[in-house]
Amino acid sequence: MSGTCAIRYATIAALAVLAFLWGQAGAAPPPEAVEGHKKDAAEVIEVKVLEAQVHQGQGERVDVLYRMEVLSVVRSASGVQPGETVTVRSYGQSKEALERGWTGTAYLNRDPKASGPGAKRQFVTAAHGESLVELPPGPPAATFTRAVPKSGQ
Repeated sequence: MSGTCAIRYATIAALAVLAFLWGQAGAAPPPEAVEGHKKDAAEVIEVKVLEAQVHQGQGERVDVLYRMEVLSVVRSASGVQPGETVTVRSYGQSKEALERGWTGTAYLNRDPKASGPGAKRQFVTAAHGESLVELPPGPPAATFTRAVPKSGQ
């Protein structure tokens, strides 16, 4: 192998490594890290978006402030109840906010910047972009079938 060929191969290999590392730099956190944040969330509630306000944050960061109606409570450290309205602050790179009427499961923590009389109902997303998960279409009964016991059991 000539010296020119070796330099070409080394350059191609170096570019491949750099391309791989560049892609990893902007990648989402590993699924186990996201799942860990979901497990650690103080509030796990099913919500419906009533209103969304998008604010430009520092640099490329975008803050979205949601007003949401609590549909049901899976887990709540704050004592939030179905029918209440909560405020959720989310942040990220996308300027796309969830549409009014969107329903899903929210993994939340208390907002450390919250103040005033409504501070108990102000939250931030807890799982790095995986905090607001859309509910599957249809009622749970549409996807869950109870096994019927055979006669004599």
